[in-house]
Amino acid sequence: MCTQYRRVSPWIVSIVILIVAVGFVGMSSGGNAGEKDDRDNRTVIVIDAGHGGDDPGALGVNGVLEKDLNLDLAKLVYAKSLGFPELQVVLTRRTDTFLELSDRLDAASDAGASLYVSIHANAHSLSSAAGIETYVGLGADAASRRLAEIIQSSLVRSTSARDRGVRSSDIYIGSAKMPAVLVEVGFLTNATEAANLISIRYQDCIADAILSGILLYLEEAQSAD
Repeated sequence: MCTQYRRVSPWIVSIVILIVAVGFVGMSSGGNAGEKDDRDNRTVIVIDAGHGGDDPGALGVNGVLEKDLNLDLAKLVYAKSLGFPELQVVLTRRTDTFLELSDRLDAASDAGASLYVSIHANAHSLSSAAGIETYVGLGADAASRRLAEIIQSSLVRSTSARDRGVRSSDIYIGSAKMPAVLVEVGFLTNATEAANLISIRYQDCIADAILSGILLYLEEAQSAD
């Protein structure tokens, strides 16, 4: 079931997603990474929609492209973040565009991001493969690992999907200058999960869980200071 906490009403979410999609949202309200507003003292969180442009990512059994799902989820997280004035969520992309991996991290650094969360969907040659997993880079610090643990737990609790745990891999987020994780929200090659992932309600659960995990991490980090 979905974790319940402060939410933005559905009609506001719909309007905000439309605004972000056409590219009218400036950095002062959370547009693209790399355009920081110096007057803003909120905690900057970068949400990266994986893939994009001529890099489609995984292809779902239902024909869904990973790049499109990732972008929809990133926009939802952004829209929901508007209910939390202490946050400034920015997106690495808000349209179907290609970005080099290094450019994504550079933009996050330029934006002064405190956290970096990349959203992806999984694929496997076995159609039975299922579940959610969260990655950190090889040799990741304790902060990245803790962020991954909290977001992974939040996602599994919210969706009731199989818990594939937190994993380490030699991926680009290992070069991030801030705590960074990569979330695989499900398998597009699994018929059940692919159907879930195109459900607006399920996407809402995922976005809520990612944002909830970020908030819990920040609360924990603040308490430790």
